[in-house]
Amino acid sequence: MEDFEGLQFVAKLEDWACVKKLKIEKGMQSWEIAEFLISLAMSTNKKAEDFLEKEIDFNAIRNAIDSANEPLKAIETAAVKKVVKDAVKNRTSLESATLKALEELASIFAVRYALKKAGFKIDYFDAELPSLKLAKKLSKKVK
Repeated sequence: MEDFEGLQFVAKLEDWACVKKLKIEKGMQSWEIAEFLISLAMSTNKKAEDFLEKEIDFNAIRNAIDSANEPLKAIETAAVKKVVKDAVKNRTSLESATLKALEELASIFAVRYALKKAGFKIDYFDAELPSLKLAKKLSKKVK
C-alpha cells in the first residue's frame, strides 16, 4: 500500500461525486493545505445546503430578505423571523429536537444570506483564490 501522507475526501451520494486528494510533500506551504481545505469546504457547504433545502424553504427566506431594503436589519424584524421559523417543511411531523435544529439551521441560513447580500465575505472560499476560480465558475453554471 502506498505510504500516503495527506488529505483525502471521497463522496458518492445520489448525483454528487466528489474526489479530492492532496499529497503532503516536503516543503509544502501551510497556505497550500489551507487552500485545499477551503475548496473542500466550498463543495461540502454547497451540498449540505442542497440537502437542507429538502427540509427548509430557503426561497421563502431569500424572498423575505430580498424584499427588505436593508438585509442586515431585515433579519431582526418580526416578519422575517416568522418566515424563517415557518420555513421548516413538515413541521407537524417532526420531533421537537429535530424541529428546533432545523429552525436554527434556517436562522443560520438567513444570517449568512443577509450578510452576503450586504456584501460581506463570510467564507474563506469567498476570497479570490486562484485555485478556486474554475470551481466557482462551474458552481455558478450548476445553479
